[in-house]
Amino acid sequence: MVEPSATPLHHVLGPELGQIFAELHREHGVRFRFGTRLTEIVGQDGVVLAVRTDDGEEHPCHDVLAAIGAAPRVALAESAGLELADRAHGGGIAVDERLRTSDPDIHAAGDVASFPHGLFDTRLRVEHWANALNGGPAAARAMLGKEVVYDRVPYFFTDQYDLGMEYSGWAPPGSYDEVVIRGDVGKREFIAFWVKEGRVLAGMNVNVWDVTDPIQHLIRTRAQVDTEALADPHVPLAGLAP
Repeated sequence: MVEPSATPLHHVLGPELGQIFAELHREHGVRFRFGTRLTEIVGQDGVVLAVRTDDGEEHPCHDVLAAIGAAPRVALAESAGLELADRAHGGGIAVDERLRTSDPDIHAAGDVASFPHGLFDTRLRVEHWANALNGGPAAARAMLGKEVVYDRVPYFFTDQYDLGMEYSGWAPPGSYDEVVIRGDVGKREFIAFWVKEGRVLAGMNVNVWDVTDPIQHLIRTRAQVDTEALADPHVPLAGLAP
């Protein structure tokens, strides 16, 4: 696997937790080339023989799967003269907290919409089906004249081998002070919290279930928590925030 970042899922999990996923995949035979980019696919007669990377290395292979991300389709919005979000905020169609575009008669929802999120004091564009699931009904309520503030806590999940995890919140590298671990990382049964100034910005439960609601409550309340209690599996999560 050729990966420009330092670890898998680096832009979401940072180096601390990304390393756990790197080890998981290495145990299943995956070899990584971190900090490199693919520059060339070498082949003959329509058959792949190797790939080259920008560090000058050549890696023999017979199949290439390119996972290069996604770009929001904004051509229709652009042609309609709607305001677009800056690429630094994920691009997409800029909407307000009611999912209303720069034209008050047009709303946008789902992966293509970039909305201001009060919990994180920034504009976000969330690429996950949960965002599309919740954003559509919110936009519909707004169009019907109801009071709407779309501020769902961002969420995604993934299952990799025997590791399942759910992630709630938003804490890219550089936005947090520390990562607090509750549980056993060695057994891959734990909850990780990204914390800034005592407040939980994001949480990820790994092979620990039915804790999404209390994790999202900690994020939403923005309450300062005792990090020692946060790390203690014997302290109920529900009791850490009012």
